[in-house]
Amino acid sequence: MRTAQRKAQEVTEREQRLLRTALEVVGRDGLHNLTLARLATEASYSKGTIYNHFTCREDLLVALSTDSAKRQIRYYQAIADMPWDGVRALYGLMLAYMRHAETAPELFESSIAALANAVGALASPERLERRDVIDRQMGQVIGAVVERTGREGVFKHPVLPPEAALDALRSAVLGYTVTHLLSRRFQWGAAAADGNRLAVAASMMHGLGWPLVEASAASSVQRVVDDLIPAAEANVGGGRLVHD
Repeated sequence: MRTAQRKAQEVTEREQRLLRTALEVVGRDGLHNLTLARLATEASYSKGTIYNHFTCREDLLVALSTDSAKRQIRYYQAIADMPWDGVRALYGLMLAYMRHAETAPELFESSIAALANAVGALASPERLERRDVIDRQMGQVIGAVVERTGREGVFKHPVLPPEAALDALRSAVLGYTVTHLLSRRFQWGAAAADGNRLAVAASMMHGLGWPLVEASAASSVQRVVDDLIPAAEANVGGGRLVHD
């Protein structure tokens, strides 16, 4: 291996270790305690080494959100490739988003924090572009599934076009995931809200113009998603972060 290639690989491996350490800090002490200085101490690197990777805390958050998106697009593509009709595939995408948040809460929380405009204003353009590339790819996969439901003639809403319905569905899924899966302090829902996940998914989709999926079929989709995103893969510090 050439010297330049070896150095590039060492940089990539070190960054993977730093991201795993960052998730350990988030899981143990909370996202608010994740700083570059704290990362340097926890990872036993100098501050200079840390700054060689991340220009600021916001840069680190965007890097974590990029890894979160890479995991998600891997799941989404696998679901889109399933021999399902469009509606079941759309259920699968929605349930995969929830499952990802449930099994990798530290990574998911970091990705939510990285959405803030203040983070985007301070993060490096290079980091933002890497994340934007993955986001565009993810949008293409999701868009293709929605288009499939349109070709199948199953989407029917008296007012909303499919694009607006998808935007509303995305917002609803994000809100449900943050309040019920990421936060245990949400007061409106019942304590056993996790058990209502399929019913919530069905009500959101049906209200926005897609047909209801029978309970047995929805449960089958959930089992596939659970197998695709095992909880063990997302253990903080032991999970596999996805890199190009």
